[in-house]
Amino acid sequence: MKNRMLIPLYTLCISAFFMNGLSATELVYTPVNPSFGGSALNGSFLLNKANAQNDNQSPTNEKDFVTRFKESLERNIINTITRGVADGDITDGIYDTGDFRIEVVSTGNGVMLTITNLLSGDVTVIEMPTYGV
Repeated sequence: MKNRMLIPLYTLCISAFFMNGLSATELVYTPVNPSFGGSALNGSFLLNKANAQNDNQSPTNEKDFVTRFKESLERNIINTITRGVADGDITDGIYDTGDFRIEVVSTGNGVMLTITNLLSGDVTVIEMPTYGV
């Protein structure tokens, strides 16, 4: 019988001891991210952590020298034709750049360019008025 009384008494003493030491305080939220009001000094740290976790890699479209040279040559030819049409120096005809076929036709008030993409078959028609010619 002595042991039965001892267990509730110990429980009562231990719970009274812990009850006295417990106290509650307010929870205060302090943001970490500077975008949401946190310290601005955390910005570079968070950016470095995000970059370290970033698994995405940008696709690289490295072109070989021949492809880049061909594209540069086509841009040059198209630029020369456009400048010549605007100046009135280009005569009617068909100009082939490789991937594009450009047909120049004089109309009453200007020049009509028909540009055909030989790879995809897309056709673009541009009518340019000529001024002062």
